[in-house]
Amino acid sequence: MADRWFGEPARGGFEQRIELRGRLWAGQSAYQRVEILDTVPFGRALVLDGAIQTTEADEFCYHELLVHVPMLAHPRPRRVLVIGGGDGGCLRHVLLHDVERAIQVEIDELVLRACREWLPTLADGAFADVRASLVVGDGVAFLRDADEPFDVILVDSTDPVGPAAELISEAFFQLAAAALSANGILAIQSGSPLLMADELRLAAARIGSVFPIAATYLGHVPAYPGVLWSYTIGSKQVDPREPRRPAPPGTRYYTAELHRAAFALPAYLQALGSGRFDPAVVAPLRG
Repeated sequence: MADRWFGEPARGGFEQRIELRGRLWAGQSAYQRVEILDTVPFGRALVLDGAIQTTEADEFCYHELLVHVPMLAHPRPRRVLVIGGGDGGCLRHVLLHDVERAIQVEIDELVLRACREWLPTLADGAFADVRASLVVGDGVAFLRDADEPFDVILVDSTDPVGPAAELISEAFFQLAAAALSANGILAIQSGSPLLMADELRLAAARIGSVFPIAATYLGHVPAYPGVLWSYTIGSKQVDPREPRRPAPPGTRYYTAELHRAAFALPAYLQALGSGRFDPAVVAPLRG
């Protein structure tokens, strides 16, 4: 009966268990163990090194906040870079916007293959869009060699261990800032504010040391440990708390009201220093 249940590695003495219908596929890449599970509450799920990355049922909760908050805060995003996100869900949501070019850099080809076969609805044809380009490679190296500015950079990564550890380094955020246009925005997923507070604190502090505007915002993702999830944003000029355009059709989580409210942090997160808005930077951009 034990095989009927999936439990992520415990964090802070907490373990979340999900009932399974079956284990559909598993493989080992040079970077991580890749699994596709069929869960009772969430449908099919992508699992990397024992941690759920996305599921059919609640991917929209995660992808819509990671993508639409920075995309709609930016006045006119035309060139977008996605680092990670091998399931294609992040790219799919980016392409709902009027972008000219979207580049995705995913380090693990096995993740791409597994998701195309077992979770095709997440990308829903995004990789075939004429505006999209896929690069199989290291996101840090790609940024180091980037020869064009991006308006928005999205980091859809695993927890900051193994191949993803460098994606919350100060050096990476400096590379990202250098690759962004004058009013560019970076957004990352920064984990559970309750169970991964150290990682959130570290990422927020490093983003804040590089970008004039830095803030954390919150949403819920039921399949993730603790349900409450955080995202951290760095902006060169634009106040990310205010959407500048209507949401694209078909959003199931995102609304303009939720966009604004997501930045209203509880006191324990304000104490972490995970939000900073320099009035001299953002005041001229309001309205």
